[in-house]
Amino acid sequence: MFNPILPESYPARQAQRVQLDRDTRQDLCEALVGAPEPVRASANHVLHCSPFVTEALRRDECLLADLLRVAALQGERAVSMPWPSQVSSVAALKLADEALFMAWLRRWRLREMVRIAWRDLAGWACLEQTLEDLSAFADQAVQLATNYAWRSTAARYGTPRAPNGSAPPLVVVAMGKLGARELNYSSDIDLVFLFPEYGQTDSPAPISNDEFYIRLGQSVIRLLSAVTVDGQVFRVDMRLRPFGDSGPLVCGFSALEDYLAQHGRDWERYAWVKARALTGADHYAELFASTVRPFVFRRYLDFGVFESLRDMKQQIEKQVTRGDLADHIKLGPGGIREVEFIVQAFQLLRGGQDRRLQSPGLLEVLPLLAGGRGLSSGTVEELLGAYRYLRTLENRLQMIADQQTHQLPTDEINRQRLTLAMAATDWSALLTELQRQRGIVQRHFQGLVFGPEQLQSTVSTPVANAIANLWDPQSPLELLCQALKSVGLAESAEVARLLVEFRDSSALRRLDEPGRKRLQLLLPLLLTELRADDDGLAVLRRSLRVLEAIGVRSSYFALLNENPAARGRFVDVCRGGEFLASQIARHPLLLDELIDERIFSEPPDREALFADLRSRVSRVDADDPERLVEAMCQFKNAAVFRVALADLSGSLPLMRVSDRLTDIAELLVEEALRAAWVQMTAQFGVPLCGLDSARRVVQICAVGYGKLGGHELGYASDLDLVFLHDSDGQLQQTDAVRPVDNQVFFLRLAQRIVHILSVHTAAGRLYEVDQRLRPSGKGGMLITRLAAFADYQRSEAWTWEHQALLHARAVAGSQQLCSQFEAVRLDTVSHYVRRDSLRAEVGKMRLRMRREFKPSEAGEFDLKHDPGGIADIEFLAQYWTLQHALTHPPVAMYSDTIRQLESLASADLVPQATVDILTQAYRAYRARAHHRFLRAASPKAAATEFLSERNAVTGIWNATFERSV
Repeated sequence: MFNPILPESYPARQAQRVQLDRDTRQDLCEALVGAPEPVRASANHVLHCSPFVTEALRRDECLLADLLRVAALQGERAVSMPWPSQVSSVAALKLADEALFMAWLRRWRLREMVRIAWRDLAGWACLEQTLEDLSAFADQAVQLATNYAWRSTAARYGTPRAPNGSAPPLVVVAMGKLGARELNYSSDIDLVFLFPEYGQTDSPAPISNDEFYIRLGQSVIRLLSAVTVDGQVFRVDMRLRPFGDSGPLVCGFSALEDYLAQHGRDWERYAWVKARALTGADHYAELFASTVRPFVFRRYLDFGVFESLRDMKQQIEKQVTRGDLADHIKLGPGGIREVEFIVQAFQLLRGGQDRRLQSPGLLEVLPLLAGGRGLSSGTVEELLGAYRYLRTLENRLQMIADQQTHQLPTDEINRQRLTLAMAATDWSALLTELQRQRGIVQRHFQGLVFGPEQLQSTVSTPVANAIANLWDPQSPLELLCQALKSVGLAESAEVARLLVEFRDSSALRRLDEPGRKRLQLLLPLLLTELRADDDGLAVLRRSLRVLEAIGVRSSYFALLNENPAARGRFVDVCRGGEFLASQIARHPLLLDELIDERIFSEPPDREALFADLRSRVSRVDADDPERLVEAMCQFKNAAVFRVALADLSGSLPLMRVSDRLTDIAELLVEEALRAAWVQMTAQFGVPLCGLDSARRVVQICAVGYGKLGGHELGYASDLDLVFLHDSDGQLQQTDAVRPVDNQVFFLRLAQRIVHILSVHTAAGRLYEVDQRLRPSGKGGMLITRLAAFADYQRSEAWTWEHQALLHARAVAGSQQLCSQFEAVRLDTVSHYVRRDSLRAEVGKMRLRMRREFKPSEAGEFDLKHDPGGIADIEFLAQYWTLQHALTHPPVAMYSDTIRQLESLASADLVPQATVDILTQAYRAYRARAHHRFLRAASPKAAATEFLSERNAVTGIWNATFERSV
């Protein structure tokens, strides 16, 4: 049993109080003799830890009886009076005397605080349950107070009316921990009062709506915070409203919109992360979507949050120093606020891209930050553990006397109480564990927010000093040139010219003051990276072009300032060529990819690509198709960017580069097909075919031709697609109340798929889609029945269409239909090819292609179209495969050129030596084409290159087709 040992110096009055507590506890324990076992077993511990609970039970005998009654019914799971029943709460609202309502509210508050403390201290409720219970009580208390105040205020002044005659509610927005549903035990509550529309009340002597809501808000605050003989319900803090204490108590929606747009500060973005409507939720949802969300969560990555976080933390540290709050478990180093800051910073940073992070609850959001580009799983686990410990300590510290304190007790008695509540062996052990948990928080906070040491010293580096006069338009160019030369920058005159040209660009003239400061910090860091670069000027040009393209979105400057590793990778990207630099210039969001240290060493595989796409798509609201396509574009940009980096670094060989680019396209076609199906079936119903009970859902699939079908996509390839379905039977229509014919559905479905894949968005577009390879070309249906497709291929298709069919492959949709298509494909190329004229037809088609493409200039070799190039190899493979598919069907199983050639050699249909020449040349040509594209060069090499390969391929071509031309 807890029997505190009182020191000799302990004041006599305090000693008497301790003895009274001891006697009260003994009396209460005796009163619990007939209580359920869990209650009796926990009583001594709970009453020792909380004199507040002890005193509340001593003063209110009904309270103890209620606890025992409910405990007998529900056991240790509850020890819970229910929330005020509908009857009792309605009865309370009808109380004519405000003082009686306030007394009822305060007695209810006392009962709830005792119940919650008992459950927590007895170990029957985890931290999350305790916080939820406290928040749920506060929600209902505010709602009841608002309803009561509305009735009395409207009785006096009339009901406020909008222009359309409706009665707009007072929208009470909870901020801080109540907004997050994580209220602590003796907390005050942060509220903001809003109203939707201006107008006036409907009384004979009307007042304006805003005056009505101000009086209503004053009444709500009085009902909750006035101190009576029964205490108070909550202290209400209204300082988070627009303009704080100097602003009106209640703010109209339009006024809030103007305020956030013109005066909203960074710290207010942190505050509004936790906003949640307690009343008028429907009205607030509209305000959130139109005003609050765009203010808090930027659609681009906002790395400037770390700068504002440093400023906020420094202000708090000044407050801590002035108030001697070093041991403050909320505001002190490693305290609760630092965990909140970490989570809120990531919410502001990535919440615009990932709507899961827009939840106000810290305990809900923090686990979502694990992995990816957030926090490591280990860091999240440590922060969660520390946060739970600190919040538990906070609650149990405040349960001692129901006081809002965050300072550890200084007297021996309360130290012993807190030690017992936290299950520590003694006070020293509690302090040791507290220090360990705070150390964890402080370490992670410092690493995230104050990590880049260079930020503290960059201003005085030699390079920074050398370009200091760059920002003075009156400073002579020669002075800048000399300064750059003095710090070892090669070609300093050209570097100086580029920097001045960059400074004077229109994009930089539009920068605001924070943006200019970020850029002034960044440029010396980049120049330092370039000093030893062999190709420094080219890299500098690309780097400056990217910075200029980023323009007013200067938070990306902050990213490069904050993360030295990402900055180094950015320079490496600019060193890699024009394509990657131009990709970042067009899509600055790609800078986020540079945070991941694995970007150069671990190329993505299909599983990782699929997981990334699903993650991005899952963050988009189901009813927002535009954002869905934008998320798909962002996925494609990032995935292709990663593949290109792996290509340039040599960590991904040629065949794997095309495989990954093909994987990206397949995943996006599958997602486009899925999204289009969902959208179209929601509008027109699901397409069915057959009769009565035998009706079935129609299946669809997408077939990729050309480079997509052959696993040979390049960085700029378009998609050749054909869509198929298997609808048949007498009745073919959707299952909607007003059904449409399946052909109408299919037409609109195909149009929607193509739209998703080709529409331009803020993040670019996915692909250019070519459907000319469908049966009958431009004049054919956008989506074809598989049986009709098979009939066309067997009876009407030209030889060139059979050549194309060799590179066709089902890439998305019904697996059953995909398998059926593959059977049709193999059957067609095996049994329906006109082999008597095959050699002549293939040869003529190749000659026609050569005539259609402009011949290369002297001294150039077009890797694809010139004789001896890629197209010759592809036509050779197609000819041989079609020629032998009837007698050796396995040669047509693969849809890519390399494996078709290797299959021909394996079957001894083409000499292995010939195939080796062709496959080696094919790989060399395509590798060069890829790399030239990445450097923004034309797909042409010098005529002196690949001479042996060209001659060998041309020789094989002539030997194969000489009798056909």
